[in-house]
Amino acid sequence: MKPLPLLAATLAAAALSACTPAQVKLPAGFSERAVAHAVSGHSPRRFNQPLHFGPYSARRMHEGDTFHWEAPIGRTGLRGSERPYAFTLTTLGQPPVEVQCASRQAVLRHGDDDASLELDLTAFEGPLLACGLRLGEAAPVRLLELSVHRHGYEGRLDSPWGPLAIRSLHGYAGSGFTSMEANGFEVQRAGEPWMVVETINAGRVLLDPAADPRQQAYLAAAATALLLLDADLGD
Repeated sequence: MKPLPLLAATLAAAALSACTPAQVKLPAGFSERAVAHAVSGHSPRRFNQPLHFGPYSARRMHEGDTFHWEAPIGRTGLRGSERPYAFTLTTLGQPPVEVQCASRQAVLRHGDDDASLELDLTAFEGPLLACGLRLGEAAPVRLLELSVHRHGYEGRLDSPWGPLAIRSLHGYAGSGFTSMEANGFEVQRAGEPWMVVETINAGRVLLDPAADPRQQAYLAAAATALLLLDADLGD
């Protein structure tokens, strides 16, 4: 007995989705104009390995060890973690972009090894990620900051072309499901998407071709900083 056409189509779609890697859900209309670059060196990640995507390379990578400190008070303790990293983003025909970052996490823990309760206090301890970017040797250092906000992350990227907004993305392409963890980031200019960074799987960087080559190099440096972010600095 042959399956009904609708059932056959449903089964075929399910089989296709099962073998297709998940992708971040892009802002409406962005996929039609964006230029997508697959990332090499992001996942799997090796310590101090360069990152490459499209014509961009993040070299002179310096990833520091994660530093932990703890202030115990009886069965309660406040634990902080910090991780620095730095790199230089290069591309043909544009000045290098030097980037230095530090990510941080603060956790309040109550209990012992048998039973414990943890509360993430990072949102109250300042930005989750803070970076300084310099486009060319004589340029001023500009800031990238990302903070915990409700169920995701929000922040800003200062640029020579004005302030840019950053927000985390949690949806999946072709699906109504969302993830509690961020699977990408959107960088907006005047409320419109200028870049999307996909952090799941091997990673992708999608750039608006309306940005000129210098703007794209600067955005690529910010994309690398977001790709290297580890939001969970626990053991």
